[in-house]
Amino acid sequence: MMTLTDSTDRLDARGMWDNTLFVFSADNGGVDTGNNYPLRGEKHTSWEGGMRVTAFLAGGLLPENVRGTHSDAFVHVVDWYPTLCKLAGVV
Repeated sequence: MMTLTDSTDRLDARGMWDNTLFVFSADNGGVDTGNNYPLRGEKHTSWEGGMRVTAFLAGGLLPENVRGTHSDAFVHVVDWYPTLCKLAGVV
């Protein structure tokens, strides 16, 4: 099984990490027996347990001023498109 570390190490070894933007975002909350603790609610609800997920960005294309920082901002999936286009230089 390949891990995230294996993937990033391989990109770095091939000189590709500096031209990489790695985006990770989880699905929104568990249902029924899923565990969203300590958040209230589940998928298909307006509570944090149905809306708030873990996400992170990494890679050489990530601007240095945001590397290692934390954000509590609300982001919707449609926000990714203009963000990724700007980082790719197509906007």
